[in-house]
Amino acid sequence: MTDRTQRELGWPEVLSALAARCRLPAGRSRALDLPFQPTADDAREALLRVGEARRLSEVGLALPLGGVGDVAGHLERASKGGVLEPLALRECAALARAAERTRGLLEARAAETPRLWALAEPLSPSAALADRIERAIEPSGTISDRASPELAQARERARGLHRALKVQVEALLADAEMQRHLRDTYFTIRNERYVLPVLASARSAVPGIVHNASQSGQTLFVEPDSMVELGNELSISNAVAAEEEQRILRELTGALMAGSGALARDLETLAALDVLEGSALLASDLDAHAPEVLPAGAGFELLSLRHPLLVLQGKKVVASHVRLDPPARALIVSGPNGGGKTVAITAVGLSALMLRAGLPVATAAGSRLPFFLEVKAAVDERGDLTKDLSTFTAHLAAVKEMLAGAVPGSLILVDEIAADTDPREGAALAAAILESLVERGAAVLVTTHLDELKALALTDRRYANARVGFDAERLAPTYQLHLGTPGSSSAIEVAARVGLPAPVVERARAALTGQGGALGQALRALDDERARLAEERRASEQTRAAAREA
Repeated sequence: MTDRTQRELGWPEVLSALAARCRLPAGRSRALDLPFQPTADDAREALLRVGEARRLSEVGLALPLGGVGDVAGHLERASKGGVLEPLALRECAALARAAERTRGLLEARAAETPRLWALAEPLSPSAALADRIERAIEPSGTISDRASPELAQARERARGLHRALKVQVEALLADAEMQRHLRDTYFTIRNERYVLPVLASARSAVPGIVHNASQSGQTLFVEPDSMVELGNELSISNAVAAEEEQRILRELTGALMAGSGALARDLETLAALDVLEGSALLASDLDAHAPEVLPAGAGFELLSLRHPLLVLQGKKVVASHVRLDPPARALIVSGPNGGGKTVAITAVGLSALMLRAGLPVATAAGSRLPFFLEVKAAVDERGDLTKDLSTFTAHLAAVKEMLAGAVPGSLILVDEIAADTDPREGAALAAAILESLVERGAAVLVTTHLDELKALALTDRRYANARVGFDAERLAPTYQLHLGTPGSSSAIEVAARVGLPAPVVERARAALTGQGGALGQALRALDDERARLAEERRASEQTRAAAREA
């Protein structure tokens, strides 16, 4: 699956939608790098795992993953002997707690979700370390007094000293003689010492230690001599408490380091389960279903197929059945510009990628899709002046790459095959390319306006036609894909719809009639006949319903 094909089909957008439905940073990272399954059996197994996760989601059960942040860096630092900060330890505790709770939830539902339980069973069953960390560290990141008796004692001593210092400083502020030397009657703390705002001119009248000064230099923040001893004792108590806090952090980090390998494995497992839960939510949002996974060379049938990116954008999407049954190997999609031809083939391509990645596809239940060995798309070639490449040359370069790698089990998607050149030469080239791809055993979907390609299916069973509908009365596409018949490009009708001047449109219509264009005229006549028959069928059904009611 080349990067270009993935990009042209919109695969990165699907992965972004999946990542947005994951809750763990590790899960989102894993979703954005979701691998393709190596075998059809692996894809079937992945779809079954998503199905189990979807059943949990549908009954309102979410995995208990709350509070787990981006802890991979914390675990790596702990494994190398670094000391973690309090909040980092709390996040690691949340990981241990989530592992224990997730294991418990899935163990209780092992009978209904055996595959998820098989993933969750190796998770750590005990959260003793989480209990220890949560007891020692508050949710705010403050180390609790409960962390150790020594810390509680040092902090209680500091609190007592604070009270004693506050009594002393308030007594000084109440002294009338002292007030004469102060800028204002308040105290503050500088460098963890209680100080008074002394006028610089009265410095000698208030003996003590100067800890700071105002920006103007007219106010000095002085710790009076009478408070220095208690201030020293407070500094010692604070230092003892800080040293004990560091000891506690080292001890907790050491305990975490001893189990960092298990926690790292737990994180990987929870990330995998998070991606499965995100896949289940994505499948529900797309109303997607797991298709029957067929061998690589089989045909396919996608019922009520919708383009997943259009669904995710909240657009109204017209569902279509898309089918390619042997001996047909190539589906030739024709019809008007803007009618949904490209949407149809890229929806098939995205469905193939989703199946390869083990994701349900945006179709109805009962769909069938092969496990394609590779998917290649040429949808959005542009010219490159820096490389002296025209649009047609870039298109041929992409097709050349496809021809070189096409094998039985390949899915090849080509938008507007061999366009942007002389139509007769383009048709001959396109037919030759299709012939080569079909001979190599690839499944091929192409869009075209070339009448010669539409005629292939009339004489060769290896080709099948499909068309996107066009409403002749409204002069607008219906976006509905119809299998079995080719469609006209309806270029003149589209030109009329977008407002080209009527004389120009009529002149073009007259010129086309004069040039013949038998197949194009026949296709337009077929479209008109189909529309007439559809209207007659609707009228007949209404009459039959009225008769039945009578």
